[in-house]
Amino acid sequence: MDVSMLSLLAKTTSMMEYLGFLWVVQTGLELNLWTEMETARSLKELMIIHPEWDEILLDHWLEQAHYMELLTKKNDLFQATKLAKAVNKYRSLGLEALYKELIEHWAIGFAELPHLITKQRAKLTLEKDMEEELIAKASIASEPFVWPYLRSKCQKEQWKSVLDLGCGEGRYLKILGSEFSDLCGVGIEMNPAVAERAQEKVKEFNGRIRILCQDIFSLVYQQKDSLLELGNFDLCLLNNSIYYFTQEQRIQLLGSIREFLNPGGQVGILTAVRKGSPVRVFRTHLPQNLMSFFLACHQGFEGLPTTEDIRSLLLQTGYDDVDLAVMPLGTSHYFFARKKDECQETSR
Repeated sequence: MDVSMLSLLAKTTSMMEYLGFLWVVQTGLELNLWTEMETARSLKELMIIHPEWDEILLDHWLEQAHYMELLTKKNDLFQATKLAKAVNKYRSLGLEALYKELIEHWAIGFAELPHLITKQRAKLTLEKDMEEELIAKASIASEPFVWPYLRSKCQKEQWKSVLDLGCGEGRYLKILGSEFSDLCGVGIEMNPAVAERAQEKVKEFNGRIRILCQDIFSLVYQQKDSLLELGNFDLCLLNNSIYYFTQEQRIQLLGSIREFLNPGGQVGILTAVRKGSPVRVFRTHLPQNLMSFFLACHQGFEGLPTTEDIRSLLLQTGYDDVDLAVMPLGTSHYFFARKKDECQETSR
């Protein structure tokens, strides 16, 4: 067995737990991209060759393959590494069948990615168990970066009541409640299994922190009275929920959230943003959480917003005093904005 084959097997073994390595390799095999990428090509050049393909998903595949050291990148040109060439070299010796078997065994949804890139089928909805796992991993992975910032913001702003829309397993509500004994919180999570885990974790607060299993849109638009009964809040966290809404829905949602905020209350949005027009997908430093795949395959996902997109969204929906903080490693950005003073608005 030569060095390239040993290197390939070592890479596969070390990254097996991430699963992402599997679908990157298998997608490249099924779409013959490893052969095409032996010549340096940009995303734009690939789209000229394959004009019918999904540009966002292809962009995502290129960035992930680059992160996994299967492609090099220079001046927006991607090219296969020795490792990627080894994939091609050994595909006919059972490697392609092995990867396909692994994909179908571990995550059948990943097997659909080639069909999504080539638009042979509509964007998929991930299986519930995979969605639950992604939500849990995303919370765990982001906590070391997000929690210190949230703690300092809470101390500065003296939040007493927090609404977390799309709270996942309620990790931030739980640690906020533990750190600040006079803080109350309500979390909304639409995934029943995730909400159940969150409810179990906040039992120790005896009702001071509560988790409700509800659809955010249904609650905000059809059951406003139910939410208003919970009282007004100093802060509403949206976190990554912003991805799952169209621009029109984002405007409606942020406009409605103002009704549930106290005067001077804040909204917080945690999101990755794109840096420059060519990049529209996650460049994740945490491939194991697979959130980038989750987002890229989600129906309606049109790519990451820019910093100005989020700032403009907040300003046009009744917020000002926009504060932006970049999380460590550039993994995401936290936007906080304050509910506009309605008296000042009226006097104008």
